[in-house]
Amino acid sequence: PTLTVIGIIGILSLVELCRRCVGIPILCVAGALLVYTFWSMLSKGMDLERVLGRVIYTLFYGTGGVIGTPINVCAKFIVVFIVFGAFLERTGIAKFFIDLANKVAGASSGGPAKVAVISSALCGMVSGSSVGNTVTTGSVTIPMMKKTGYKPEFAGAVEAAASTGGQIMPPIMGAAAFLMAEYVGVTYGEIALKAILPAFLYFAGIFIAVHLEAKKLGLKGLSRSEMVPGKELAVKSYLLIPIVLLVVLVSLNVYTMQKAAALSIIAAIVVGVINKDSRLTPEKFLEALEAGGKGTITVAVACAMAGIIAGCITVTGLASKLI
Repeated sequence: PTLTVIGIIGILSLVELCRRCVGIPILCVAGALLVYTFWSMLSKGMDLERVLGRVIYTLFYGTGGVIGTPINVCAKFIVVFIVFGAFLERTGIAKFFIDLANKVAGASSGGPAKVAVISSALCGMVSGSSVGNTVTTGSVTIPMMKKTGYKPEFAGAVEAAASTGGQIMPPIMGAAAFLMAEYVGVTYGEIALKAILPAFLYFAGIFIAVHLEAKKLGLKGLSRSEMVPGKELAVKSYLLIPIVLLVVLVSLNVYTMQKAAALSIIAAIVVGVINKDSRLTPEKFLEALEAGGKGTITVAVACAMAGIIAGCITVTGLASKLI
């Protein structure tokens, strides 16, 4: 009984964490499956105490529930990549990506919106987070779009839609990519390689929609004076070293994923220290660790809830019925 009570408290704590960090929709799915689980087992003639004990054991103590494949993948792979992204952001690479996108598409018709799409794609390569991507690039691109003549709601929509693609933009993608690699039994490098085409198509679709809207409204781009000179961008290209290193290490498949990410974090720290414009100070170092920790909470809770959903499907025999 004591273990059952501890299990109930643990699951309820996880539910509250999920409500705060992830949102209500996934709770609705997990709640519906829990109700189905109890109904299914009680309808078979089992008494409530036995059902409760079995469900709590499966979901909280066994390896088919909270401590299942999703949380295992989170602990092994996702955490270190989130920390890598946090350190990389502190090197000033986000500003570099926005300046680069400005140089590529800023002068064309409706340039700032195209900059939002390109910069979101580039920042998505290192963040793997829709929310983080929106906050990083949106604070610059949304005011730029509104200044050019786009409606505020369209500017927000472009940034939100483009930043959402950060989850499928290799080499660092969302948690689902790591889960795919674990479930399918292939290397993460192969998953990242396969993601290039759909990611390209996703951002190309948004880019075309933005171009057509700009032509329809007759919007112009940015002036040359508002863009960073090409020579200055070329000098700062060393900021890309951590990403290039990660891609090479993952592609070669010589080191484990964790070691490849750890070496890339070290490279990001070195780049941050030598970058004069946005030097990695001890305060920023701690900020990066804090941001990595906060980013991990959201993903870990989502993975734990995914484990509960999987556990409910397994314990009821629903998995075999669905198959």
